[in-house]
Parts: sequence; C-alpha cells; structure tokens
Amino acid sequence: MESKMSGPQKQIERVSDGAHRAVDQAANRVGAIADRFGEKADELLEMKEDWLEAGRDYVREHPVAALSIALAAGYVLSAFMRGARD
Repeated sequence: MESKMSGPQKQIERVSDGAHRAVDQAANRVGAIADRFGEKADELLEMKEDWLEAGRDYVREHPVAALSIALAAGYVLSAFMRGARD
C-alpha cells in the first residue's frame, strides 16, 4: 500500500509516525517520573510514621517534659497570635 501513496501522503505518514513515537516516549518518561514520585511519597509517609512513633515514645518516657514543652509552645503560639491581631 505504501508504494501507491503519493509524495505528500508519504511525508504526512512519516510525520504522523514520528509524532506517535514522540508521544509514546513522552508518556513513558512521564510514567517513570510518576513512579519516582510515588516512591518518594512512600518514603515520606514512612518518615512521618517514624517521627510520630519517636514522638509517642518520648511522651511515654518523659511525660512531664512533654507536657512542659506543650504548655510552652501553646504560650508562645498564643502570644504570637495575639501580636498578629493587634
């Protein structure tokens, strides 16, 4: 069938094939990037869980210190918020 195509038709076919290949390559690259982002998201979720567990362990081991830190943070935050309103 290709032998029956005229010059412009052959050129259009080549351009079309090239465009399809470019789109396929771009889709493959985007897929690879999405996979990497998914892996990084999983790593961040795991880090979050590790930090939460470490915080829970600290509170269990040092309840008075944890309460003092929470009170101090609340005081500083309320002072900051009061200053922001004025």
